[in-house]
Amino acid sequence: MAKAQTQIRPYSQWEATQFIAVTGHQPEDYVIPDNNWEILYNLRTPHTQAELREMGVKCSDSQLLLLEVGGLISKTKGKWKTTIPILDKEQTSSLRSFSREIAESMYTKTKADFISLTQTISEMGFRDNTLSLVFSYLLDGRMWTKLVLFEDIDSHTSWSGCYWVLYEPRKGPACGTNGYGEQNLILTYVNSDIAPSNKLMDQCADEIAKFGKITDTQLISGLKPYGLVDDNGNVLIPIIKKQQDSFHQINDKLVNSISDELKDNCNSLAARYGIDDEKVAMVMLYHEVMWNLVDKLIQDKIISIPAIFKDEKANKNRLNEVLFFIEGGLMQ
Repeated sequence: MAKAQTQIRPYSQWEATQFIAVTGHQPEDYVIPDNNWEILYNLRTPHTQAELREMGVKCSDSQLLLLEVGGLISKTKGKWKTTIPILDKEQTSSLRSFSREIAESMYTKTKADFISLTQTISEMGFRDNTLSLVFSYLLDGRMWTKLVLFEDIDSHTSWSGCYWVLYEPRKGPACGTNGYGEQNLILTYVNSDIAPSNKLMDQCADEIAKFGKITDTQLISGLKPYGLVDDNGNVLIPIIKKQQDSFHQINDKLVNSISDELKDNCNSLAARYGIDDEKVAMVMLYHEVMWNLVDKLIQDKIISIPAIFKDEKANKNRLNEVLFFIEGGLMQ
């Protein structure tokens, strides 16, 4: 009964990451109810249902079935085991140390290209959009198409991709990427509520795709307070066309350099943490390395934090600095 005395930290205190496409329920929906997180955590080591109960872990047949249907556990030779990576304190610290080393090496090789990219963005007339384009277009966009897509990893009943849990959230700047319309209007955000409603953003994406500007007068008045259009409906955000120019050439060069170095290091990660699928190992490693690269770019003042991230209300009219439109969609 010794294990029953061990309190497992609540799920909310861990850092769970979902790199997924959802067709029904997302993985987290299966983890949060009842004591499902406790079951998952204890099944990092294979156990029978009876063994779990002896350890003081309550678990019913229906809970195990639900976690199996959710793609989070599987049964081999009568024992259940977690199928997703859950890294404890020491493993999380080790992963982050490893990712910093890789990012350091990567950054030394690519720093000049990152500087060239930011200069190119300035020449395009969008210096204030640098963080958005470097992060959401390159690091959190094009890089994934080179590495792995959701459907390349496991497909489960209601989601495909990968999901993993680390001991604690990473410290330092963090932002995300949202897509609207046909995933062609892209927002970089710390808080996605800074944007107008999804309906308005989808409309905006559709108008830009059709006309290259906003023609609907009501939509113009809805977007103007955010600095997205002028009185005539001309959009005040970067429009990235499908063409071979210096912007695309530098991005392609960076994508290749970063992915080559990642792939060279994936085997050791898979072995070190018992991650069976190398694609999952690559996604996990890149997710950490990506933030290390962002830290270094900010630290060296190659990119800077947008005004709207510092004060959302005061800089609402500068939302245009964290948005861009990409012809054909980000993942094409």
